[in-house]
Amino acid sequence: MSIVIFRNHDKKAIKELLKEIGKERYENALKDAGLDKQPPIGMDGFYIEYKVKTHEVDLYYRYPSNTKFYIMSVLGFWLIPENGWQYHRAGTKR
Repeated sequence: MSIVIFRNHDKKAIKELLKEIGKERYENALKDAGLDKQPPIGMDGFYIEYKVKTHEVDLYYRYPSNTKFYIMSVLGFWLIPENGWQYHRAGTKR
């Protein structure tokens, strides 16, 4: 059974969300994710993922090497984008 998720790569919307999150909270999330030594280098790799089954809304960053890192949950923030979501099926879960 595949896992249904929606992803949003809208750079403008993600930039606004990052402003709402704030520098201190964002830097602490990077530290918790182990990314404080090599933080994201541009907006191109950021995306938001919504998992249908668990209703989680999370911020991720994908480096050019295709390595994906979870940064933080963004559920509850006001500036989660309404438009630009793309349907994806991720792997299988047993």
